[in-house]
Amino acid sequence: MKSKSQKTTKASGAFDKYHYYINSVQSPDSDVLFMRETYRQIRGKSPTAMREDFCGTHALSCEWTKLNSKNIAFGIDLDAEPIAYGQAHYASKLTDHQRARLQIMQADVLNPGLPKADIICAMNFSHFVFKERAMMKSYFHNCLTTLNESGILLIDCFGGAGMPA
Repeated sequence: MKSKSQKTTKASGAFDKYHYYINSVQSPDSDVLFMRETYRQIRGKSPTAMREDFCGTHALSCEWTKLNSKNIAFGIDLDAEPIAYGQAHYASKLTDHQRARLQIMQADVLNPGLPKADIICAMNFSHFVFKERAMMKSYFHNCLTTLNESGILLIDCFGGAGMPA
């Protein structure tokens, strides 16, 4: 017998890994406030365009469009499965006006033709997918060239001598 805390999808009865992912490692509503306030502190003005690299279910992008009626969000991810989940569970709950300011692309974050943004974020250590220095450097270079003039890159970084290997 399943515990009440174990979430399943209604249609298939399958374990809902994305539900647990967002509830264990993301807080989209507070994350977008942190991003906006960080940008304001650094640049002295409010950002409007945010790009969520490695967006998966693009919960942050959806939340960004809800934060301000002028905000636009771009989500970039290679994997169709989490993108489809995000469309069904997050984007579908946006108003028409919010959805019009959300663009989700199944694409490579190394693509130099990605949309420019005030904030590019790569959260939950997703950029660690790049195991070789040259690939990481390529990603950071692409971020630099696709940031707006006063744009910032926000990433998670966790480690150091006190961390278990």
